[in-house]
Amino acid sequence: MRNIITAALVSITAISFSQNNQVQNASNYLRNKEFDKAKIAADAASVHEATINNPKLWKYRGQIYQEIYFSKDAAVKGLDAEAEEKALDSYIKCFKNDKDNFYKDEEGGARALIVQATAAVSNKANFYKVNKEFEKAIYCYDLLEQALPYDFDQGMKRANITKEKLMYNKFDTYKYAANKDKTKEYADKLIASNYKEPRVYTDMVKLSLIDRDTTKALEYIGKGKLMFEDNMELVNQEINIYLARNKTDELKTKLNDAINLAPDNEVLHAILANLYQKTNEKDKAEAEYLKALEIKPDYEIANYNLGVMYFNSGNEWNDKLGALPPKETAKAKEYEAKANEYFRKAVVNFEKSYEVTPDKATKQQLRKLFLRLGETEKAEKYK
Repeated sequence: MRNIITAALVSITAISFSQNNQVQNASNYLRNKEFDKAKIAADAASVHEATINNPKLWKYRGQIYQEIYFSKDAAVKGLDAEAEEKALDSYIKCFKNDKDNFYKDEEGGARALIVQATAAVSNKANFYKVNKEFEKAIYCYDLLEQALPYDFDQGMKRANITKEKLMYNKFDTYKYAANKDKTKEYADKLIASNYKEPRVYTDMVKLSLIDRDTTKALEYIGKGKLMFEDNMELVNQEINIYLARNKTDELKTKLNDAINLAPDNEVLHAILANLYQKTNEKDKAEAEYLKALEIKPDYEIANYNLGVMYFNSGNEWNDKLGALPPKETAKAKEYEAKANEYFRKAVVNFEKSYEVTPDKATKQQLRKLFLRLGETEKAEKYK
């Protein structure tokens, strides 16, 4: 019996010694840049009970897989298509098994390597999402979340890898994957955490409307406007819902009541103007936009929307001009003058909008308008 026990102990010791040799082999192969052999040795040790809890093994394995995905050699890079994920998973396990805090306290080393690995996995998640491999993208975000407790030097946080950002990325991924239940789950988590991204609300409004749940859509709009009161997409979504429900008068009453309480709130005037514009009450829309701009002359949204309204009115007169028979010369001059009058008004507001937000579309619009008005010198400014 004693001989049997002794033999068993010798056998176990030999196995443990063998697996520890695999750890050393992985280190040696890594140092010699024999990454194919290093990968085999590290993978073998990573599943054996004798070495599975060895933090040194997991650090070596992480380094091996980082060398694989960093490599510019196609043969090395081709050793594993999921090298980024495996590197990060290895560093997480290194720290989880680091009972003596050797790697946690070590300056640089694994502390720096895990930050590099999270950056690579974050990029990999985006790659998967673009290529519609949504389950793989979610796995990457889950790995990144597991890595957050080991952000000792705030490197992940500086790269915008945070719990809240990962929650938003999962929400966005589930949305593109058309997983409504998970999208709603993560939207509600983000809203509960006061995450500052209007798309959470606007996207959930869209999903609610697809499900024909206007009550839920209005609920998301209400919550969104508490945080983003001047977000015009939320405002337009609300207006469109009220328009579809033939409740524009109710909305106008709500807005006018709010303006009575806060007459110097340019946002409320702009929202009311936008509603009047949608119900084709142009004079009232113009008056409200002008009131908003009286309060805040550089209010970009009001300037742009008023510019659009004037531009559309100019086009209407231009269409009337084009529909006249050739003999109507007097009316032709009148209609042309009217069209140009509105185009000149549009230019004023578009320029003010462009001063605040110099986007390409407004620039092109200004150039076309100045050319239309024969002011070529001014048109050159927006070339």
